[in-house]
Amino acid sequence: MADLSLPKTIAPPAWLGALAGATAEQISSTLAHALNSAAHRERWKYTKPEPILAAVADPAIAPVIHGAEQPGLMVTQEPLDQVLPGTDVAQGPEALARLCYAEQVWVIKVTEHLALPLHVQHDGNTMPVLIQLAANTSLTLLEVAANSNPMQQSVWIDVGENAELKHSRNALDDCERHWQYLNVRLQPSARYCLNNHVSGSKLRRQDIHLILDGEGCEATMVSAGRVGRQGALDQQVTVEHRRPRGSSRQTVHNIVADGGKCTFNGRIHIHEGAAGTDARLSNKNLGMGEHATINTKPELEIYTDDVSCSHGATVGTISQEALFYLMSRGVAPDTAEALLSQGFLRQCIDGPLAETALESLIGGAMSA
Repeated sequence: MADLSLPKTIAPPAWLGALAGATAEQISSTLAHALNSAAHRERWKYTKPEPILAAVADPAIAPVIHGAEQPGLMVTQEPLDQVLPGTDVAQGPEALARLCYAEQVWVIKVTEHLALPLHVQHDGNTMPVLIQLAANTSLTLLEVAANSNPMQQSVWIDVGENAELKHSRNALDDCERHWQYLNVRLQPSARYCLNNHVSGSKLRRQDIHLILDGEGCEATMVSAGRVGRQGALDQQVTVEHRRPRGSSRQTVHNIVADGGKCTFNGRIHIHEGAAGTDARLSNKNLGMGEHATINTKPELEIYTDDVSCSHGATVGTISQEALFYLMSRGVAPDTAEALLSQGFLRQCIDGPLAETALESLIGGAMSA
């Protein structure tokens, strides 16, 4: 792989200078180094990074937002003038570069409990979105990417102390090239739940970075994915436990048709001093033919004692025993296989967008 590079030189905004504590030249050098570090290049092992990197500076349109008229919610389009909490240059240099290229971002501030969901729809290459939940607030966020054109989205979320965010996200339309970056930081006793539903495309990649940055916070991610023939899906998930007594759960199920390709890399990073952490990761994959390609790599990186962690990954095919059971009761082989595939995915389809996801993913499982 050639050296990774950004499409043009970055003129760092003032907030990034404050973050990095460096000159413009040093910041550009820091980003270049982060892009080409061994750990970051490993994240791009199974997906060509050049098409995505070349597009991070492309013009972006505004996302379509519904439900912004509620009391306790303020939505503005403005230049970013602050250091993003929990920002890690090494973890997401492409997303940070995209913030630098963007002249403005959509800022969504929640100041009280919201009774109605907030809908954010991406109909193309959209501006970065920054969502801030004040302490003791709650929000249900429905996020949908619906376009066949090449597109990118980056969403940065800061969940205040004792606040709660329920996040449902669908990326189900076939797309030429689609990259999603999600960064979520949790403050003390904050709670975050992500229901992620996704289908493969010619090139589709999801980068998810969850930062448990407060004592006693909780993060849950449940994801269902389907990759059809000649489709591709690359999911890179990092969960950082930076403070004591945090809890995280990841459950990811993917089905890959004959000729499809799926990659999942799930990393749990427990920092020094994060005692009492409870972290679990499970990734299960079904290959539906001899030429389905599945790469899965769960990782644990632990720097403290007194933690409870587990991770596991499986790659397999439809249970022959279960298939025989259904066929022995008169179910046709193709129908039996589809029913078992549906049951496998249904375990990870939930939340307010589940109905749409069921129609797309379950129907796709029957024809995969």
